Amino acid sequence: MNQLTYDLRVIWACARKEIKSAFTERIGTILGIVLPVNFLVLFSLFALNGGLAPTAVVMADTGPLAQQFYQAMARAHSFRLQIAGAQPAQALLQTGKIVAVVTIPANFDSSLEAGQPVQLGVQINNLNTDFTNDIRRAVPLSISSFYAQAFPRLVNVTADEHDLWPQDTDYIPYLTVSILVIALMMGGLLQSGTASAGEWEKATIKELLLSPASRWAIMVGKMLGSFLMGLMSTTLVLAVLVLVVGVWPLHWAEVIGFSLLTLLIFTAYGTLLGTVLKQRQAFIALAFATSLPLFFISGAFGPVSFAHIPLIEFLAKIFPVYYAIVLQQHAFHGFDLNTLGVGMNVLVLLGYALILIILAAIALRRTTVSS
Repeated sequence: MNQLTYDLRVIWACARKEIKSAFTERIGTILGIVLPVNFLVLFSLFALNGGLAPTAVVMADTGPLAQQFYQAMARAHSFRLQIAGAQPAQALLQTGKIVAVVTIPANFDSSLEAGQPVQLGVQINNLNTDFTNDIRRAVPLSISSFYAQAFPRLVNVTADEHDLWPQDTDYIPYLTVSILVIALMMGGLLQSGTASAGEWEKATIKELLLSPASRWAIMVGKMLGSFLMGLMSTTLVLAVLVLVVGVWPLHWAEVIGFSLLTLLIFTAYGTLLGTVLKQRQAFIALAFATSLPLFFISGAFGPVSFAHIPLIEFLAKIFPVYYAIVLQQHAFHGFDLNTLGVGMNVLVLLGYALILIILAAIALRRTTVSS
Protein backbone atom coordinates (compact mmCIF):
# COMPACT_ATOMS: atom_id res chain seq x y z
CA MET A 1 0.00 0.00 0.00
CA ASN A 2 2.87 2.36 0.79
CA GLN A 3 4.36 1.70 -2.65
CA LEU A 4 1.04 2.42 -4.33
CA THR A 5 0.65 5.65 -2.40
CA TYR A 6 4.18 6.66 -3.36
CA ASP A 7 3.54 5.87 -7.05
CA LEU A 8 0.35 7.92 -7.02
CA ARG A 9 2.26 10.86 -5.56
CA VAL A 10 4.89 10.43 -8.31
CA ILE A 11 2.19 10.36 -10.99
CA TRP A 12 0.59 13.55 -9.71
CA ALA A 13 3.94 15.28 -9.28
CA CYS A 14 4.99 14.39 -12.84
CA ALA A 15 1.61 15.55 -14.16
CA ARG A 16 1.95 18.90 -12.37
CA LYS A 17 5.49 19.26 -13.71
CA GLU A 18 4.23 18.54 -17.24
CA ILE A 19 1.51 21.16 -16.97
CA LYS A 20 3.90 23.74 -15.52
CA SER A 21 6.43 23.06 -18.29
CA ALA A 22 3.70 23.37 -20.91
CA PHE A 23 2.84 26.88 -19.75
CA THR A 24 6.54 27.74 -19.59
CA GLU A 25 7.36 26.33 -23.03
CA ARG A 26 4.60 28.22 -24.79
CA ILE A 27 5.48 27.18 -28.36
CA GLY A 28 4.45 23.58 -27.84
CA THR A 29 1.34 24.60 -25.94
CA ILE A 30 0.27 27.07 -28.61
CA LEU A 31 0.81 24.47 -31.33
CA GLY A 32 -1.12 21.86 -29.40
CA ILE A 33 -4.10 24.15 -28.80
CA VAL A 34 -4.27 26.43 -31.86
CA LEU A 35 -3.22 24.01 -34.60
CA PRO A 36 -6.15 21.60 -34.12
CA VAL A 37 -8.58 24.51 -34.42
CA ASN A 38 -6.75 25.70 -37.54
CA PHE A 39 -7.18 22.25 -39.05
CA LEU A 40 -10.90 22.39 -38.38
CA VAL A 41 -11.31 25.88 -39.85
CA LEU A 42 -9.06 25.41 -42.89
CA PHE A 43 -10.50 22.06 -43.93
CA SER A 44 -14.01 23.42 -43.43
CA LEU A 45 -13.20 26.36 -45.74
CA PHE A 46 -11.78 23.87 -48.23
CA ALA A 47 -15.03 21.94 -48.13
CA LEU A 48 -17.12 25.08 -48.49
CA ASN A 49 -15.17 26.11 -51.58
CA GLY A 50 -15.31 22.66 -53.15
CA GLY A 51 -18.79 21.44 -52.28
CA LEU A 52 -21.04 23.42 -54.64
CA ALA A 53 -20.31 24.86 -58.08
CA PRO A 54 -20.81 28.66 -58.16
CA THR A 55 -23.27 29.30 -60.98
CA ALA A 56 -24.98 32.39 -62.38
CA VAL A 57 -28.51 32.11 -63.78
CA VAL A 58 -29.62 34.63 -66.39
CA MET A 59 -33.41 34.90 -66.05
CA ALA A 60 -34.43 36.21 -69.47
CA ASP A 61 -37.89 34.85 -68.67
CA THR A 62 -39.36 35.43 -65.21
CA GLY A 63 -42.60 33.50 -65.72
CA PRO A 64 -43.87 30.84 -63.32
CA LEU A 65 -42.29 27.95 -65.25
CA ALA A 66 -38.93 29.74 -65.39
CA GLN A 67 -39.13 30.35 -61.65
CA GLN A 68 -40.02 26.70 -61.14
CA PHE A 69 -36.98 25.62 -63.15
CA TYR A 70 -34.75 27.86 -61.04
CA GLN A 71 -36.10 26.17 -57.90
CA ALA A 72 -35.37 22.77 -59.45
CA MET A 73 -31.74 23.85 -59.90
CA ALA A 74 -31.63 24.99 -56.28
CA ARG A 75 -32.81 21.54 -55.16
CA ALA A 76 -30.10 19.73 -57.15
CA HIS A 77 -27.57 20.14 -54.28
CA SER A 78 -24.81 20.88 -56.79
CA PHE A 79 -25.08 24.63 -57.48
CA ARG A 80 -24.36 27.75 -55.48
CA LEU A 81 -26.75 29.95 -57.42
CA GLN A 82 -26.94 33.66 -58.02
CA ILE A 83 -29.16 35.56 -60.43
CA ALA A 84 -27.31 37.96 -62.75
CA GLY A 85 -27.80 39.85 -65.97
CA ALA A 86 -26.25 38.57 -69.20
CA GLN A 87 -23.23 40.89 -69.22
CA PRO A 88 -22.44 40.66 -65.48
CA ALA A 89 -22.70 36.88 -65.74
CA GLN A 90 -20.18 36.81 -68.59
CA ALA A 91 -17.84 39.02 -66.58
CA LEU A 92 -18.06 36.68 -63.61
CA LEU A 93 -17.34 33.69 -65.86
CA GLN A 94 -14.37 35.35 -67.57
CA THR A 95 -12.80 36.44 -64.27
CA GLY A 96 -13.11 32.92 -62.82
CA LYS A 97 -15.55 33.84 -60.05
CA ILE A 98 -18.17 31.33 -61.22
CA VAL A 99 -18.02 27.96 -62.95
CA ALA A 100 -21.05 28.19 -65.22
CA VAL A 101 -23.71 30.47 -66.67
CA VAL A 102 -27.18 29.00 -67.23
CA THR A 103 -29.45 31.15 -69.40
CA ILE A 104 -33.20 30.64 -69.22
CA PRO A 105 -34.36 32.05 -72.59
CA ALA A 106 -37.05 34.67 -73.00
CA ASN A 107 -39.45 32.20 -74.65
CA PHE A 108 -39.12 29.58 -71.89
CA ASP A 109 -42.70 29.67 -70.56
CA SER A 110 -44.44 30.31 -73.88
CA SER A 111 -42.55 27.57 -75.73
CA LEU A 112 -43.19 24.95 -73.04
CA GLU A 113 -46.88 25.85 -72.85
CA ALA A 114 -47.07 25.47 -76.65
CA GLY A 115 -45.28 22.11 -76.51
CA GLN A 116 -42.24 23.41 -78.36
CA PRO A 117 -38.60 22.55 -77.55
CA VAL A 118 -36.49 25.00 -75.54
CA GLN A 119 -32.74 25.48 -75.78
CA LEU A 120 -31.28 26.11 -72.33
CA GLY A 121 -27.97 27.93 -72.65
CA VAL A 122 -25.18 26.48 -70.50
CA GLN A 123 -21.65 27.92 -70.54
CA ILE A 124 -19.01 26.11 -68.47
CA ASN A 125 -15.53 27.16 -67.44
CA ASN A 126 -14.15 23.61 -67.79
CA LEU A 127 -10.84 24.42 -66.10
CA ASN A 128 -11.72 22.20 -63.12
CA THR A 129 -12.87 18.69 -64.09
CA ASP A 130 -14.61 18.11 -60.78
CA PHE A 131 -16.78 21.22 -61.08
CA THR A 132 -17.31 20.60 -64.80
CA ASN A 133 -18.66 17.10 -64.20
CA ASP A 134 -20.89 18.42 -61.40
CA ILE A 135 -22.47 20.90 -63.82
CA ARG A 136 -22.87 18.30 -66.56
CA ARG A 137 -24.66 15.95 -64.16
CA ALA A 138 -26.70 18.55 -62.30
CA VAL A 139 -28.22 20.38 -65.28
CA PRO A 140 -29.91 17.25 -66.71
CA LEU A 141 -30.99 16.33 -63.18
CA SER A 142 -32.57 19.76 -62.79
CA ILE A 143 -34.40 19.36 -66.11
CA SER A 144 -35.76 15.95 -65.11
CA SER A 145 -36.81 17.23 -61.69
CA PHE A 146 -38.50 20.24 -63.27
CA TYR A 147 -40.46 18.14 -65.75
CA ALA A 148 -41.51 15.63 -63.09
CA GLN A 149 -43.09 18.47 -61.11
CA ALA A 150 -44.32 20.83 -63.85
CA PHE A 151 -45.44 18.25 -66.43
CA PRO A 152 -45.85 14.96 -64.56
CA ARG A 153 -47.84 13.38 -67.43
CA LEU A 154 -44.83 13.69 -69.73
CA VAL A 155 -42.50 11.84 -67.34
CA ASN A 156 -43.19 8.11 -67.47
CA VAL A 157 -40.22 6.98 -65.37
CA THR A 158 -39.72 8.35 -61.86
CA ALA A 159 -37.51 7.25 -59.01
CA ASP A 160 -39.04 5.52 -55.99
CA GLU A 161 -36.36 6.43 -53.44
CA HIS A 162 -35.94 4.59 -50.13
CA ASP A 163 -33.33 6.20 -47.86
CA LEU A 164 -31.20 4.08 -45.55
CA TRP A 165 -31.01 6.90 -42.97
CA PRO A 166 -33.89 9.05 -41.72
CA GLN A 167 -32.08 12.32 -42.55
CA ASP A 168 -29.73 13.64 -45.22
CA THR A 169 -26.32 14.88 -44.14
CA ASP A 170 -24.58 17.63 -46.06
CA TYR A 171 -20.93 17.51 -46.99
CA ILE A 172 -19.84 20.03 -44.36
CA PRO A 173 -21.45 18.33 -41.32
CA TYR A 174 -19.96 14.98 -42.35
CA LEU A 175 -16.47 16.26 -43.13
CA THR A 176 -16.13 18.52 -40.08
CA VAL A 177 -16.86 15.58 -37.76
CA SER A 178 -14.00 13.71 -39.42
CA ILE A 179 -11.82 16.80 -39.05
CA LEU A 180 -12.59 16.71 -35.32
CA VAL A 181 -10.70 13.41 -35.14
CA ILE A 182 -7.64 14.79 -36.94
CA ALA A 183 -7.74 17.81 -34.61
CA LEU A 184 -7.78 15.50 -31.59
CA MET A 185 -4.93 13.52 -33.10
CA MET A 186 -2.78 16.60 -33.70
CA GLY A 187 -3.62 18.04 -30.28
CA GLY A 188 -2.70 14.85 -28.42
CA LEU A 189 0.42 14.22 -30.50
CA LEU A 190 1.86 17.71 -30.30
CA GLN A 191 1.05 18.27 -26.64
CA SER A 192 2.65 15.04 -25.43
CA GLY A 193 5.32 14.52 -28.07
CA THR A 194 6.92 17.95 -27.85
CA ALA A 195 6.91 17.72 -24.04
CA SER A 196 8.55 14.27 -24.03
CA ALA A 197 11.15 15.16 -26.65
CA GLY A 198 11.83 18.46 -24.88
CA GLU A 199 12.65 16.61 -21.66
CA TRP A 200 15.47 14.83 -23.49
CA GLU A 201 16.72 17.94 -25.27
CA LYS A 202 16.98 19.83 -21.95
CA ALA A 203 18.25 16.71 -20.13
CA THR A 204 15.67 17.23 -17.37
CA ILE A 205 14.51 13.64 -17.85
CA LYS A 206 17.71 12.44 -16.20
CA GLU A 207 16.59 13.86 -12.86
CA LEU A 208 13.45 11.74 -13.04
CA LEU A 209 15.25 8.60 -14.18
CA LEU A 210 17.82 8.87 -11.37
CA SER A 211 15.10 9.23 -8.74
CA PRO A 212 13.74 6.19 -6.85
CA ALA A 213 10.38 6.59 -8.62
CA SER A 214 9.29 3.73 -10.85
CA ARG A 215 9.47 4.48 -14.54
CA TRP A 216 5.91 3.40 -15.25
CA ALA A 217 4.72 5.96 -12.68
CA ILE A 218 6.86 8.63 -14.35
CA MET A 219 5.42 7.73 -17.75
CA VAL A 220 1.81 7.69 -16.53
CA GLY A 221 2.33 11.05 -14.83
CA LYS A 222 3.76 12.60 -17.97
CA MET A 223 0.85 11.26 -20.02
CA LEU A 224 -1.65 12.53 -17.46
CA GLY A 225 -0.20 16.04 -17.60
CA SER A 226 -0.23 16.08 -21.41
CA PHE A 227 -3.75 14.63 -21.44
CA LEU A 228 -5.03 17.37 -19.15
CA MET A 229 -3.40 20.01 -21.33
CA GLY A 230 -4.91 18.34 -24.40
CA LEU A 231 -8.36 18.83 -22.89
CA MET A 232 -7.96 22.54 -23.62
CA SER A 233 -7.63 21.98 -27.36
CA THR A 234 -10.37 19.32 -27.28
CA THR A 235 -12.80 21.72 -25.60
CA LEU A 236 -11.93 24.51 -28.00
CA VAL A 237 -12.31 22.32 -31.10
CA LEU A 238 -15.68 20.97 -29.92
CA ALA A 239 -16.87 24.50 -29.16
CA VAL A 240 -15.94 25.70 -32.66
CA LEU A 241 -17.53 22.65 -34.30
CA VAL A 242 -20.81 22.97 -32.40
CA LEU A 243 -21.21 26.70 -31.85
CA VAL A 244 -19.52 28.13 -34.96
CA VAL A 245 -19.89 25.47 -37.65
CA GLY A 246 -23.28 24.50 -36.21
CA VAL A 247 -22.93 20.70 -36.18
CA TRP A 248 -24.92 19.48 -33.16
CA PRO A 249 -24.41 15.89 -32.00
CA LEU A 250 -27.17 13.38 -31.46
CA HIS A 251 -25.40 11.77 -28.51
CA TRP A 252 -23.43 14.19 -26.33
CA ALA A 253 -22.20 11.48 -23.96
CA GLU A 254 -20.70 9.56 -26.89
CA VAL A 255 -19.02 12.66 -28.28
CA ILE A 256 -17.33 13.40 -24.95
CA GLY A 257 -16.37 9.78 -24.28
CA PHE A 258 -15.02 9.11 -27.78
CA SER A 259 -13.13 12.41 -27.81
CA LEU A 260 -11.43 11.61 -24.51
CA LEU A 261 -10.54 8.11 -25.70
CA THR A 262 -9.11 9.46 -28.97
CA LEU A 263 -7.11 12.08 -27.08
CA LEU A 264 -5.76 9.38 -24.75
CA ILE A 265 -4.61 7.25 -27.68
CA PHE A 266 -2.67 10.03 -29.35
CA THR A 267 -1.32 11.35 -26.07
CA ALA A 268 0.20 7.90 -25.51
CA TYR A 269 1.41 7.76 -29.12
CA GLY A 270 3.01 11.21 -28.87
CA THR A 271 4.71 10.27 -25.59
CA LEU A 272 6.07 7.13 -27.23
CA LEU A 273 7.41 8.98 -30.28
CA GLY A 274 8.89 11.79 -28.18
CA THR A 275 10.65 9.25 -25.94
CA VAL A 276 12.07 7.37 -28.91
CA LEU A 277 13.08 10.35 -31.08
CA LYS A 278 14.26 12.63 -28.23
CA GLN A 279 14.23 15.70 -30.51
CA ARG A 280 11.31 18.05 -30.94
CA GLN A 281 12.15 18.99 -34.52
CA ALA A 282 12.28 15.36 -35.62
CA PHE A 283 9.08 14.59 -33.75
CA ILE A 284 7.10 17.50 -35.24
CA ALA A 285 8.26 16.57 -38.75
CA LEU A 286 7.14 12.97 -38.26
CA ALA A 287 3.84 14.01 -36.69
CA PHE A 288 2.91 16.16 -39.69
CA ALA A 289 4.23 13.63 -42.20
CA THR A 290 2.00 10.86 -40.82
CA SER A 291 -1.12 12.75 -39.72
CA LEU A 292 -2.30 14.12 -43.06
CA PRO A 293 -2.00 10.82 -45.00
CA LEU A 294 -3.86 9.02 -42.21
CA PHE A 295 -6.61 11.62 -42.41
CA PHE A 296 -7.13 11.17 -46.14
CA ILE A 297 -7.17 7.35 -46.15
CA SER A 298 -9.29 6.84 -43.02
CA GLY A 299 -12.73 7.73 -44.36
CA ALA A 300 -12.77 11.46 -43.70
CA PHE A 301 -14.73 12.26 -46.88
CA GLY A 302 -16.91 9.14 -46.85
CA PRO A 303 -16.86 5.49 -45.78
CA VAL A 304 -13.62 3.83 -46.95
CA SER A 305 -15.69 1.01 -48.45
CA PHE A 306 -17.08 3.49 -51.00
CA ALA A 307 -13.62 3.81 -52.57
CA HIS A 308 -13.61 0.15 -53.69
CA ILE A 309 -9.83 0.06 -53.27
CA PRO A 310 -8.98 -2.94 -51.06
CA LEU A 311 -5.48 -1.66 -50.26
CA ILE A 312 -6.78 1.69 -48.98
CA GLU A 313 -9.45 -0.04 -46.90
CA PHE A 314 -6.86 -2.43 -45.46
CA LEU A 315 -4.44 0.38 -44.57
CA ALA A 316 -7.20 2.48 -43.02
CA LYS A 317 -8.25 -0.31 -40.68
CA ILE A 318 -4.71 -0.70 -39.34
CA PHE A 319 -4.78 2.73 -37.67
CA PRO A 320 -7.01 4.06 -34.88
CA VAL A 321 -8.04 7.16 -36.86
CA TYR A 322 -10.46 5.03 -38.91
CA TYR A 323 -12.26 3.69 -35.83
CA ALA A 324 -12.33 7.13 -34.19
CA ILE A 325 -14.03 8.61 -37.27
CA VAL A 326 -16.57 5.76 -37.31
CA LEU A 327 -17.45 6.40 -33.66
CA GLN A 328 -17.67 10.18 -33.98
CA GLN A 329 -19.94 9.89 -37.03
CA HIS A 330 -22.22 7.70 -34.92
CA ALA A 331 -22.09 10.15 -32.02
CA PHE A 332 -22.94 13.18 -34.19
CA HIS A 333 -25.17 11.72 -36.91
CA GLY A 334 -26.17 8.22 -35.78
CA PHE A 335 -24.34 6.55 -38.67
CA ASP A 336 -22.92 3.02 -38.57
CA LEU A 337 -20.04 3.13 -41.04
CA ASN A 338 -18.83 -0.41 -40.46
CA THR A 339 -20.30 -3.72 -39.28
CA LEU A 340 -18.45 -3.90 -35.95
CA GLY A 341 -20.96 -1.94 -33.91
CA VAL A 342 -20.24 0.81 -31.38
CA GLY A 343 -19.09 -1.55 -28.64
CA MET A 344 -16.53 -3.38 -30.75
CA ASN A 345 -15.16 -0.14 -32.22
CA VAL A 346 -14.69 1.16 -28.67
CA LEU A 347 -12.88 -2.05 -27.69
CA VAL A 348 -10.57 -1.65 -30.68
CA LEU A 349 -9.66 1.89 -29.61
CA LEU A 350 -9.17 0.76 -26.01
CA GLY A 351 -6.80 -1.89 -27.33
CA TYR A 352 -4.80 0.75 -29.21
CA ALA A 353 -4.65 2.91 -26.06
CA LEU A 354 -3.43 0.02 -23.91
CA ILE A 355 -0.80 -1.09 -26.42
CA LEU A 356 0.56 2.43 -26.90
CA ILE A 357 0.74 3.08 -23.15
CA ILE A 358 2.63 -0.18 -22.64
CA LEU A 359 5.02 0.59 -25.51
CA ALA A 360 5.70 4.07 -24.13
CA ALA A 361 6.45 2.59 -20.71
CA ILE A 362 8.75 -0.02 -22.26
CA ALA A 363 10.55 2.67 -24.29
CA LEU A 364 11.25 4.66 -21.14
CA ARG A 365 12.21 1.56 -19.13
CA ARG A 366 14.81 0.52 -21.73
CA THR A 367 16.29 3.99 -21.89
CA THR A 368 19.56 4.50 -20.05
CA VAL A 369 20.43 7.72 -18.30
CA SER A 370 23.57 8.17 -20.37
CA SER A 371 21.52 8.31 -23.56
